[in-house]
Amino acid sequence: TNIAQELEEYVVTKELHKHFADFFAAYKKGIVGNTPKMGVWISGFFGSGKSHFLKILSYLLANKEVGGKRALDYFIDDKKIIDPMVMADMKLAANTSTDVVLFNIDSKSESTSKQNKDAIVNVFLKVFNEMQGYCGSMPHLADLERRLSEEGKYEEFKAAFEEAYGDPWDESRQDFDFIQDDVVEALSEIGFMSEAAARNWCEKAAEPYQISIEDFAKRVKAYIQKKDKNHHVVFLVDEIGQYIGDDSKLMLNLQTVTEE
Repeated sequence: TNIAQELEEYVVTKELHKHFADFFAAYKKGIVGNTPKMGVWISGFFGSGKSHFLKILSYLLANKEVGGKRALDYFIDDKKIIDPMVMADMKLAANTSTDVVLFNIDSKSESTSKQNKDAIVNVFLKVFNEMQGYCGSMPHLADLERRLSEEGKYEEFKAAFEEAYGDPWDESRQDFDFIQDDVVEALSEIGFMSEAAARNWCEKAAEPYQISIEDFAKRVKAYIQKKDKNHHVVFLVDEIGQYIGDDSKLMLNLQTVTEE
């Protein structure tokens, strides 16, 4: 209901019209061909509507059905965008299969992670895992879930775990430190690992997790290749300017994520 109301009431001013035109013209380059320029930075004064614009873009790119019609139809029916060229670019984007990951970077990052020069790639990995239904807060667990999925044993594992522990896996995995015995039992029961290997894996999962930006990019690529031919994954990051501040290490981290 909220999303439908937001789309209905959104007013496209002359200035916003120009921003929509710029964004979708740039985005189109990645649909009809290849472009190395796939990062967009939204800048503006405090309170100028950056977050709202980003949110509306997320609705349009995902183009899900809201309140009985698709997100783009709210723009078509109300003639919010008059220019037919801009509308054509928007339709092209809306009809391209896309996973949209919209998040506020400050609320998704660990409280102490800003000191870490890889803070940004860690947040990207977290939201990317969550988008696929894997554990966001513990990347070790997400890796296990991904492997189980690839081998077609994830559902089997969840059933075996619930039988051993009593509660569903999705609700219990946050307490991983306390449920290791049940995880080991479930992994060995479905024949995914021997008991010794499963125990060994659990011990390693307690160690700090590290991933390079290149590895993260490879994961996104592997995910995309399993989808349609022209599938897109779009990360829409709110409050990134505030988060980075004057920290050049974080800026470099974001730049490298974008480039990779």
